[in-house]
Amino acid sequence: MRKILLTLVVMATALAAAAQIEIPYQEIGYDVKYHWGFMNVNIGHGKVTLQSQNQQFNATLDGNTIPWEGRVFCVSDTLNAAMQPGTPLSSETVSYQNGWYMKPTTAQYREGAFGTMNPFDYKNTLGQGELDASGQTMEAISISTDMLGLFYYFHEIDFDNMAPGQQVTIPIAVNGGDSKSVTITYNGTSSYEAAGYMFDTYGLTFEFTYQGVPSGYPVEAQVAQNTRVPVLLSTSLPIGHVEMIYAGAY
Repeated sequence: MRKILLTLVVMATALAAAAQIEIPYQEIGYDVKYHWGFMNVNIGHGKVTLQSQNQQFNATLDGNTIPWEGRVFCVSDTLNAAMQPGTPLSSETVSYQNGWYMKPTTAQYREGAFGTMNPFDYKNTLGQGELDASGQTMEAISISTDMLGLFYYFHEIDFDNMAPGQQVTIPIAVNGGDSKSVTITYNGTSSYEAAGYMFDTYGLTFEFTYQGVPSGYPVEAQVAQNTRVPVLLSTSLPIGHVEMIYAGAY
């Protein structure tokens, strides 16, 4: 009996280890496009960094627009989470999450004369800062911060064994905060051209919920089959349609 129990423990440990997703440090560039009526322009650039090691997942998103009406609009997101292997997917427990929003004048941006030391220069999703920012703007930044966790799950979900229309809902626990979830709908295989390459992709739609209520901002995604990196993230916001398009790895 002792031998059988020992064998079961070893097997369970091996299965848990196999379920862990190790992602080497990566830096991924994106171009940001904006559509509103007849307007269709490149408005900015962003960079995502991510790494998963020993069940700890860390990711950031930093982006800024081109000068727009005398200002440069900047977003900086950070997500740190523990990913505990489970069935069918790892469970996510967020240890730190924050999204920063700043809109310095063009002159301030060029001179670097702004930052998080002055509360009037920023607003973040933890409610800190005195910068004038609408609730819709901060909600969009909160969603972009949550979205970073999907860069992990895109590596873990077995899309090849999913049928179009099949959904998976992932609960997200937040230390000291409200729980939430994200529902991912698999739309089938496709292809998408970005950064001069044609990628075979998995087509997805995902939407976050907060206190059981959908955010109202479903996001369309095309995820490269070979790298599991999203090459397109697309959503409609009250201010227009925004796309993040893969621009290459650093």
